[in-house]
Amino acid sequence: MRQRFRPLRARSMARRAGDEPAFTLRARERRLLGWIVAIGLVVGIAVVVGVLGGDGGDAPAPPGGSSSADASAPLAIAFGTRFDSATGEVAADARIDRFVAADDFAYSVRPGGTVPTTIFVEVERIGGGTAEIVQEAATEGEQQVTAGRPAIAFTVPAAALLEAFGPGDYRMRIFVDPAADPLAEGTFTLLAEVPPPSATASASP
Repeated sequence: MRQRFRPLRARSMARRAGDEPAFTLRARERRLLGWIVAIGLVVGIAVVVGVLGGDGGDAPAPPGGSSSADASAPLAIAFGTRFDSATGEVAADARIDRFVAADDFAYSVRPGGTVPTTIFVEVERIGGGTAEIVQEAATEGEQQVTAGRPAIAFTVPAAALLEAFGPGDYRMRIFVDPAADPLAEGTFTLLAEVPPPSATASASP
């Protein structure tokens, strides 16, 4: 079936140049058109700035941000009296940071990557006596880590530390390179022997 189009009134197949009717705007219409154009420009600029500038999610973090600080902070050293045979680290139920001569002094730290084969341990007295380095990392603190260990872990009788350092509060730092930042850090206390309760009672009037 042939489709038939109804003729439109005033339609012509061709129009000569100059036959178009004049197109003019009133003053009110011109002002309205100007506002529309201005609003369109403002919206367009906002879209361009949003696309090129992004939403600020990729902007660098301000100095002192937590992410950079956390990334460079040393790991925490765990102190205690014995190791967990399953993890190779200080056992969770044996963790203490105050030691007397009768205790075993154990410490451990698990690096995020490969366990180094050599570490350097610095010990600094920070309380209970003259503040000073009592064990230099580079000259006295070199220790060899057994190959294949899951963590850095060492133990020594607390009595030996009391004899070498004396009672007091100490900060331990572990280095892979003594000239670099510490890999791990922690504090502990060595206590002088406390007189037994029976001796204190007998001395009382």
